[in-house]
Amino acid sequence: MLKHFARYVRSMPTVIRKAAVMHHHSVFLDEATPKQLNTSLRAWRVLKRDYGYLRSLIEGQCVNAHGEPIPWYTYAAIEQLSKWEFGDCDVLEYGCGNSTLWWAKHARSVTSIENSKDWYQRMASKVPDTCNLLLEPVDAERPDSRQLKRYVEAVDALGLFDVIVIDGVNYPGVRRRCTERGMAHLRAGGLVIVDNADWLPLTCQMMRDAGFFELDYCGLGPLNEFSETTSLFFRKDFRIRICQGTHPGHALGGQPRNMDATA
Repeated sequence: MLKHFARYVRSMPTVIRKAAVMHHHSVFLDEATPKQLNTSLRAWRVLKRDYGYLRSLIEGQCVNAHGEPIPWYTYAAIEQLSKWEFGDCDVLEYGCGNSTLWWAKHARSVTSIENSKDWYQRMASKVPDTCNLLLEPVDAERPDSRQLKRYVEAVDALGLFDVIVIDGVNYPGVRRRCTERGMAHLRAGGLVIVDNADWLPLTCQMMRDAGFFELDYCGLGPLNEFSETTSLFFRKDFRIRICQGTHPGHALGGQPRNMDATA
């Protein structure tokens, strides 16, 4: 049986082969019953079909089930943000990408500070007029202190924002410095999004010490084969404005029930 499975796997495209091997080792070899296997496959179908995880792997970029750009946050964070209204908000990002295209559809304006010249040029041809891309080059292999300083302090030449996203350069201490600098540019009632927050305990502590409430959205995200955390930080003046009449609504891949309905 294992010989036939191996031959079958070799005939698959690379991405699907990787998924099949992972599933084989995690399910087929742990003496799962047919019922357990069926449940496991249904759960995978939600991730693949409703969240668009497999499509992201195949296309090599963060997209949803319809092929539309989504941020490289956890799916839980993306789903939550998708239910809130940001139409009159100005967004600042450290790092641009498919998140920039996603925010462009949801917010009034997006300003992104990017460190890679190649990536900046690639994104410049994709973003709409409501997006402002700023290039602050940082050598990914050997960043020097002057480059990092200009990158972190680029926000000082800008105004105030309703949403600030901390992502971009993943060099020790940089995201914490970006967060500290960015807080001075956050409007009252604004929101700070810290991606990969599980890697940034000092940054998160700094935000809590500054009086922000913290909501951590843990789990899988597009392209990842491991769980991570995207955290939302806000103060008590933050006001949730919903996009739909019934909030929070049904989850992706969930069951459309209403337990509040009267008998």
